[in-house]
Amino acid sequence: MKILHKHKQENGSLWHNLYSFSSIMPIATAFLIILIFQIINPAFLSSQGRVTLVYSMSYFLIVACGLTLVIMMGSFDFSVVSVMKLSALICVLYIGRFGYWVIPLSLAISMFFGFINGVLFAKLRIPSFMATLGISVVLDGISLLISRGFLHIMNDQLFRSLSVTFFAGLPTIFYWAIAFWFISTFLALATPFGRRIYAIGGNAKAAALSGINIDRYRIIVFIISGFMSGLAGILYIAQLGGASSEMGEQLMIPLFASVVAGGTALKGGVGGPHRTLIGVVIITWIQAGVLMMGAGRGLQVALMGAIAIVMTLATVDRRDASNRIVK
Repeated sequence: MKILHKHKQENGSLWHNLYSFSSIMPIATAFLIILIFQIINPAFLSSQGRVTLVYSMSYFLIVACGLTLVIMMGSFDFSVVSVMKLSALICVLYIGRFGYWVIPLSLAISMFFGFINGVLFAKLRIPSFMATLGISVVLDGISLLISRGFLHIMNDQLFRSLSVTFFAGLPTIFYWAIAFWFISTFLALATPFGRRIYAIGGNAKAAALSGINIDRYRIIVFIISGFMSGLAGILYIAQLGGASSEMGEQLMIPLFASVVAGGTALKGGVGGPHRTLIGVVIITWIQAGVLMMGAGRGLQVALMGAIAIVMTLATVDRRDASNRIVK
């Protein structure tokens, strides 16, 4: 079990992760971004500005935490946005038929597709990027089929209160996001499960030799990712009050950018959800700041793509990149 002991030492200490150089840099970047936008636009951190920023980052943080767990073990999940969209559409379309049971139903369906992703990757040996990309296309087709391409409005005010009720000056979706960020962080840093995920991401062969059931943990992580994406979809539609088959377009690059901006390397074994919070602040607040300045959607998308490339370059270890197999 040496591999577990090694990763416990490297990743099990919260203080080590918080105060390492790669953690301090994203924090410094976040403060710099906030300062720049506040100088450019004094309303950036006003009361209404803070609410806008919180709304833009909360559902995003939940999806990003699930994606982080997948990336920690050296894999990819390109289906998270599609799962989120399908979960939202199921809620708005079938709440009249199933009542509030539609919430566990949508979560169960989201976890099912996470399970499918895990089985395709772990058992059938399909590379995770290809398996999840294929599932995302299937889910997009289902979303288009059940929505018929129309925008559907959520009229149930109790359902919407999940996200838009205010407490201490902030909407409840913020507290959901922070709660699941804390749970994800605890899972990654303070449990044997988290240490095994780090071990798999660091060296899957060594982890297998130490007795870790690699396939089982890969499947579980994809199920968790599906659950987090489904939950984000539920809270997202409660926030916006409507969903369509076009919901979440061009969200994938910002999500990956937020994970790597926080310091989680795409190669796996490094980082964690605790760092993703800072990455989400960097990405979503840049988006919100640029939007407040009146920039067009095209500029926002181009900026997110550039940031994703820069952050990936900053985290990829190019010394052994040529020897790695894309998973």
